[in-house]
Amino acid sequence: MNSNKYMLDRFEGDYAVFLKTPNETEILQILCSDIKVKLKQGDIVNISSIEDKYEIEPLVEETTNQKEKVRRLLEQLKERS
Repeated sequence: MNSNKYMLDRFEGDYAVFLKTPNETEILQILCSDIKVKLKQGDIVNISSIEDKYEIEPLVEETTNQKEKVRRLLEQLKERS
């Protein structure tokens, strides 16, 4: 079993497009119909693959922490201008 951390970048047609973290240079596309959990853009997940099947585990705390980090950075940028 192969397991990696990804961030859901976008939905494109029938596919969900994930970027491998932390570098976000590797792309993984999974059919939306194969995803059994509710996800939205920006969610961080752990994806395990067994043959051609994927098991997706949402990482709620990491997603929340990342969104808070981005929010703080945006506030800092606004304060500078």
